Amino acid sequence: MGELLIYGLTAIVLIALAVLVYPWALQVLEGRKKLPYQGVVKRDWLPTGRIDFATQIKTDDKGGDQPNDFKLLVEERRIVESVAGNENLEIQWRLATLKEAKAVITQYNKYLVENSLIRSVSDDLASPPPPSPLPPTTAQSSPSDSPAAIGGNGSGGH
Repeated sequence: MGELLIYGLTAIVLIALAVLVYPWALQVLEGRKKLPYQGVVKRDWLPTGRIDFATQIKTDDKGGDQPNDFKLLVEERRIVESVAGNENLEIQWRLATLKEAKAVITQYNKYLVENSLIRSVSDDLASPPPPSPLPPTTAQSSPSDSPAAIGGNGSGGH
């Protein structure tokens, strides 16, 4: 009877311990699943040169004609060697830095100027104003000054 009591108390302690440890064990296992793959980085993140824009899509916009906030995204890649020795290419998009955004804008403005798609302020100051689409207006003569009014019907008869 004493052995049965010891086995019973041991079983109760083990069950209580399992109930207390089970939630913690689940958290540890879930945490391991969320960890990024740990391999040997052969070549760290390098920009690919590809860019993109991201924005929040608003359902009330009609055709995207309304101004919106855009974020410049930059694509990067790296090579990671797996435990088995395979090289894996990883690609990610991240927000651009201020330096990268300035480089994109500089290249865009250079393209516009080289292809005569935009004029600078100095070009506007150096060139004469564009001609007016309407002809210049002149003072009109009065009807009494016209030859028909002076000479009658132009037949010269009295």
